[in-house]
Parts: sequence; C-alpha cells; structure tokens
Amino acid sequence: MLSSRTALLLIAFLLIFVPWLCRRSPAIRRMVPLAVIQILGGVLLGPSGLGQIAPGAYEALFPAPVLAAINGLATVGVLLFVFVSGLYLDGAQLRDGMRRLGGPAAGSIGVPLILGFGAGFWIAWTVPTAMGPRGGVTTTAVAIAICVAVTALPVLAAILRELGLIGGRLGQTALALAALNDAALWLMIAVLLALSRGSAEGAIWVLGLSVVWLAVMLLVVRPLLAWAAGRGANEATVLVVSLSVAFASAALAESFGLGYMIGGFVAGAIMPARNRAPLLGQLERLTAAALLPFFFVATGLRALIEPGSLVFLGMFVLLSSATIVGKVLGTAVPARRSGENWPSALAMGALMQTKGLMEVVVLSVLLDAGLIGRSLFSALVAMAMLCTVLTVPMVRWALGSHRMVDAAASQAGG
Repeated sequence: MLSSRTALLLIAFLLIFVPWLCRRSPAIRRMVPLAVIQILGGVLLGPSGLGQIAPGAYEALFPAPVLAAINGLATVGVLLFVFVSGLYLDGAQLRDGMRRLGGPAAGSIGVPLILGFGAGFWIAWTVPTAMGPRGGVTTTAVAIAICVAVTALPVLAAILRELGLIGGRLGQTALALAALNDAALWLMIAVLLALSRGSAEGAIWVLGLSVVWLAVMLLVVRPLLAWAAGRGANEATVLVVSLSVAFASAALAESFGLGYMIGGFVAGAIMPARNRAPLLGQLERLTAAALLPFFFVATGLRALIEPGSLVFLGMFVLLSSATIVGKVLGTAVPARRSGENWPSALAMGALMQTKGLMEVVVLSVLLDAGLIGRSLFSALVAMAMLCTVLTVPMVRWALGSHRMVDAAASQAGG
C-alpha cells in the first residue's frame, strides 16, 4: 500500500514527465499542444481511465489525504495560470483591437454565443442532469454559451509560436482578437456568477462589491504598481509584490462570491507593462510544468468521459459543432468583409476556436458554482480537447499548405 506522500509524488512524476516525453516525438509536437496532452493525462488517471481499468490502483493512488493535497496545489496552479493569462492582456492592444477589429471581434464572440445558447438550451431542456444544483434551463444555457465562446489566449500564443506566426500580421491580429474574447469572457462570467446567487439582493451585493473591488484595483493598486515599476525594483521584488497582489486580489474576489480565478486574472491584467516580461519569464514555464498538472488531475477526477453513452456523445458532438462553426464562421466572414483574404480569414477563425486550459478553467468555475452538472462538464472537457487538437491542422488547411505556413512565418520573421 502506497503512503499518501509517495502517491502524491508518483502522481507528480507521471504528470510532469510523461507529457514531456510524449512531446519529444516530432509528430506529436507538430500536431498536439502540450495543454491537450496534460489534460488527457489527467483524464486517463481519473475515473474515465485508471478508475475503469484498475479500480484498486485508482483507489490506492488517490486516498483522501492525496486528494486534499492535489486540490490545494491545483488551486495555486490555476490561480497562477489565470494571473499569467492576465499578463497577456495588453490594454493598448485591446484599445487598438477594438478600433481595428470591431467586426471580427463581435463575430468571434457573438456568433458562438448565439449558437452555444441554442445548443445549451436544448441540452438543459432534454438532459436534466446537465444542470447543476444552482442552474436552471436559462442559466445553464448561458453558461454553455460562454464555454462555446471561449478562446484560450495562452494556448493560442503557444500555437502561434510553434507555427512561427506570432510575429506576423495574422498572429498579432489573432492575439488581439483573443484578448478581446478573454476580456468579454471574464466579464460575462462575473455577471453570471453574480446573477446566479439565488436572489436579486445577493446579485446586487456581489455586483456592488465587484465594482468597488475593481475600482480599487484600477485606481489605487495599478497606479501604485506603476509607480513602483518606475523606481526600477529588482526582479525578486517585482515577483514578491506581484504574487502578493495576485493572492490578495484572489482572496478578496473569492470572499464576496466573485471567485478567486477572476481575482487572479484581474491582478495580472493591471500589472505594469515593464513588469510583464520578467513575470512571464519567471512564472509561465514553472506554473505550466510543475503546478498546472495538479489542476489537470483534479479536473480528470471530476470528468467521466463515456464514449459509449449516447447522451454524452450527443452533447459532445453538438457542443463541438457549435464551437467550430460559430468560431470559424463568426470570425472569418467579418474578417473577409474587413479586407482579409479567405485563407487568412479562415485561419483566423480556426485559431479562435482554440480552447485548451482556459476552457477547463472556465468549466471548473461553472461546476463549482453549481451552474453545470458533471455529465455536461465531462462533455465540455472532451470538446475542449478536440477543438484544441484540431487548431493546427485547420490553420494549415486554411493557409493551403505547409509551405504557405512556412512562408508566412518567414515573412513574420523578416
């Protein structure tokens, strides 16, 4: 019988080393983002994989003390992830994006929201277990609409780097659109969580505290951080102060019901521009390699992928179709009308349907809030993995050939 400490360290070894080993294969590295391999690893260690194949080993690997430790590490890991995601949210880029990309931005959010709401309404109406304990038909449909509309900014940036497109016009436009998507996403989640608290008074209370907290973050904390950055603090000081702000912001947001993930995201978004690169350099890889795997296994323990269930398959196919069609057409058609050629417009749409970890983070928020049930959560996790795996092949197809992608990358580098 494994001790709890041994089990925890063994899980950490599997989740850190095995995805890295898989990525050593050029074929896998070319087609599958690391986040998908890590999410899949968590699912395979959970009830969908190990729990089905070897129930005894599953129980030995996940006793109660190990589950408590995993959940604690998962909380820290995902908080740092959303903080890093907020660091990617450039205010100047957002303002410029809203001026230049009004049509594609509106389409990339609006069309998937509409399709997602329609799919969500049908699912909530026909599959009662899809709704969480605090979710009704309408709130569950709205939650699904948000999940369909998600674009994963950090995973998108990683894919663009792998394709060599991040420095070119297509890559920069896609990043600006994803930043607008992320900003709208977290705003919608905050409003939905506030409105789902069961009473108008509770919703007003949460919304009021959220406004006060956000005002303090923007009007007090942000100028103080900018002032400190101007005094040339060393990297160690920047890291400690920034992490302190992130954890304090997350604790406050969690205390009044908005959620610690939103608190962490806003903390990242208000960081001074000169501090972002050092923070990303210190936090991003360590968080992805050492802490996020615990979030993946925590997610895998909550997801039950049932390929033999018609209900699961129906939700999975419907949600995947709504996401791919909504994101690709919702982005590509307005982009083409704004002057992009069809290959670039379609590639942009393919990039916008990237899900990855951001989708799983959003799903965890909605599951914890009681707005979606576990069956729907599992179908959405499967949808997130499929859409992320499809991103690179779809981009290559849209651009016509591997040579065209390489040419675009060369032009970006020049």
